[in-house]
Amino acid sequence: MRAPTISTIINQFKGYVTKQIGFSVWQKLFHDHIIRDEAEYKRIWQYIDENPAKWTEDKYYTNDTLSSRCPEAENA
Repeated sequence: MRAPTISTIINQFKGYVTKQIGFSVWQKLFHDHIIRDEAEYKRIWQYIDENPAKWTEDKYYTNDTLSSRCPEAENA
């Protein structure tokens, strides 16, 4: 028996969560990238850490983006 691939694990996780909440919150695909050194790791970590704070500056942002999927977000 072979170990599952990362793609299989992610697919199963997304399917489970989607089923639990009743709708999908996932983008269709993801991009694999091998982090080759500590500098690259830190750059990627910084992007992941800081990017959510920039969501309101994104060209795709609208005030109803979150509230249409998550009523609790209106009060956040």
